[in-house]
Amino acid sequence: MGEDIVFFRGKADKIHALFDWCPHRSARLSQGESLFPGTITCEYHGYTFNGEGECVAGLIDDPNTPLIGRMKGKSYPTAEHGGIVYVWMGETEPVPLEEDLPPEILDDRNHWYNRVKVWDANWTEPVNQGIDYHEAYLHRREFNYMGGWTKPWRFKFHNLFSKETPFFRPRVANYGGIEITYEDEKRVCSNPTNVSFGEAYHPGVDDTWPKKRWYMFLPRRAGRLSGGGPPTSLLGIPSFAHCVELPSKIRTGSGSAQPSTCVKMRWMVPVTFETSRVWTYTIGRRPKSILGRMYEYLWYKLWYEPNSLVRINEWEDLVTFQTGRLRYDLPQKLSTLDTVVIYFRRHLARRSRDFQRLGGTYGSNHPPTHAVVESETGEAQQPAFAEAND
Repeated sequence: MGEDIVFFRGKADKIHALFDWCPHRSARLSQGESLFPGTITCEYHGYTFNGEGECVAGLIDDPNTPLIGRMKGKSYPTAEHGGIVYVWMGETEPVPLEEDLPPEILDDRNHWYNRVKVWDANWTEPVNQGIDYHEAYLHRREFNYMGGWTKPWRFKFHNLFSKETPFFRPRVANYGGIEITYEDEKRVCSNPTNVSFGEAYHPGVDDTWPKKRWYMFLPRRAGRLSGGGPPTSLLGIPSFAHCVELPSKIRTGSGSAQPSTCVKMRWMVPVTFETSRVWTYTIGRRPKSILGRMYEYLWYKLWYEPNSLVRINEWEDLVTFQTGRLRYDLPQKLSTLDTVVIYFRRHLARRSRDFQRLGGTYGSNHPPTHAVVESETGEAQQPAFAEAND
């Protein structure tokens, strides 16, 4: 988080990643250029580095400068898939990329669309928000969206024309509790236990909520919150309403092959403490016909993206927890709605590979009890024991 990285292609067309600050006098390597295949040259004094970060030339120093083989910048392992470059930021050796990619995008039967935006928020809150069942309250508005009638283009007209006609049906009153329905080494999935629709009486305020409006004349519709979802998800596990995959992926709805439904997966990439690059994938089974693919493209571009990803996620979710609108230094009292949030916070550090290999992680309450040792060639070796602070 907060580390500046420069990317360039090596001799075999592999993308390399180095710490952006030159180990000579700390100028930005990204301001330099690739004068020779597979290298990058610092613009300040002409020192040239290969994909492993090793100095291989000092252009204005000397062809045989003693810094060759002795000066080295930090390098990061990289891998590519689907036109996207992935960087391993851990302290220990990387694992195969396939272990960390979402199984849905490795399945040849699926295809997906993605939307990439930089969110002005700490990366953990879009995770918390994606698993905390806030939607029944935060997304309740139809007409009077935050900003009211002065911004009519933000009216959620999609709910009027959706084939499920949610605008005309009773709203969720409460979830009746949350239960974890599936768990493995990386994921925990949940469903509400007893969803109520319509009005519910709250004795503390001696009133009912939500209020039933005249236009809510249709009966409630069975769906993923009320036991009417598909039995099996695209992951091949029981269907779920919300799911977190450590460290930073969340899924809303599980998707299914029969009937064909999509899963929305959001993958948070920390940039700084207060900035995240958010990758939102909409994944489903690949249509078999050209007409099917055309229909799905138009559905995504004209319906799903502007409604779910823009109006809901960016105009309602993000503005609630963006920088300056949440306090991370204050104590919090969590409830049943936060069942998976509690799991996420408890296991985030402990289930990381560096924690398991080093006995702890920096920035947590459990610093490493082992240290990574580098050989003379710069390769990471087996962790060595080190004294940890209490």
